[in-house]
Amino acid sequence: MYYSLGDLLWVFLLVLVGWYFWAGMAAKELARRAAASHCHQLGVQLLDDTVVLVRTRPRRNRRGQLALQRQYEFEFTSTGERRYSGMAVLHGNRVEQLQLSPHHLA
Repeated sequence: MYYSLGDLLWVFLLVLVGWYFWAGMAAKELARRAAASHCHQLGVQLLDDTVVLVRTRPRRNRRGQLALQRQYEFEFTSTGERRYSGMAVLHGNRVEQLQLSPHHLA
């Protein structure tokens, strides 16, 4: 049985899309765990126990290799009354930045 170049292209695209979603789920879980840990260390509560993907773009790392940079946003509270926003940036499989907006202390 022979496959045409078009068939192989569709299989490749299907595998690429599957990899993107699988890697995206792993990155989202890494960002969620990093945000939860950071919030716990600062004595604030991560709300909804989730992060939301805001931006994905290809960027070069320190060694010059191309990797995906993903930016996630999340919400937290310090007093239980107001919601504040935070941001987590992943470059490949490494947490590059965790940032919380200014908030009231309990």
